[in-house]
Amino acid sequence: MPKSIRSLSLALAALTVSAVIALTAVSTALAADAAPAKPAAAAAPKPAKPKKTKAPKPPKPAEKSWEQQRAEDGLWAKRTNWISMRAGYAKSTAIGAGDGMVGYGVGYQRMLDRNWSFGASVNHDVLGHFDRAYETAVPFTADLTRHFKWKTVVRPYMSVGGGYWFHKYYRTAADYTGAPGSGWYFGFGANLPLDDRHLLGLDTRIASVAGREGVVNPVFGLEQSNETMWTVKINWALAY
Repeated sequence: MPKSIRSLSLALAALTVSAVIALTAVSTALAADAAPAKPAAAAAPKPAKPKKTKAPKPPKPAEKSWEQQRAEDGLWAKRTNWISMRAGYAKSTAIGAGDGMVGYGVGYQRMLDRNWSFGASVNHDVLGHFDRAYETAVPFTADLTRHFKWKTVVRPYMSVGGGYWFHKYYRTAADYTGAPGSGWYFGFGANLPLDDRHLLGLDTRIASVAGREGVVNPVFGLEQSNETMWTVKINWALAY
């Protein structure tokens, strides 16, 4: 074969190979452009936090009936009422006070629960006397009492109360014989149940009552800014 023809054949073969390679590359690029793009993977949602739920409170136990409380606590059962009468000794410790005498009164108490009660009372106390001259006080008071349950039939108590004392003198030949004064008292004592409706107790009270400083009574002398009065009385009560 002539040399020129051989060179031409080699050149055509090389051109053919180059064309095939170029067409292959172009077709590959077109196919890649035509292929649909894969969607991006969606981010996985975060799991929702569970809501904290409060544990339900246990229901309160039903309150016992009055009959059940009465069977357990006796005359000190909740909602039990006491009406009482009392009588005993009364005395003033003021300077110039006469000899102590008698005091008496009536009272009411309501049990708030087995340990606490609220009460009110009215008393008439003859605090002292000189011959026919008398010093008296009529206290109108209310109190809160704490009852203690011991391993005995007797149940002691302590109370704190206050109110007004109508303080007055009799047969002293004075024009200004008395006036009301505010005061408070501390009390203590004990009660003994006699049966399922009655109690017998001992009640002691020490009261501090505002006086009329500067007032002079012709028999009992100079009044003080505060006068201390105390009573010790036997107490009988009806419970219902």
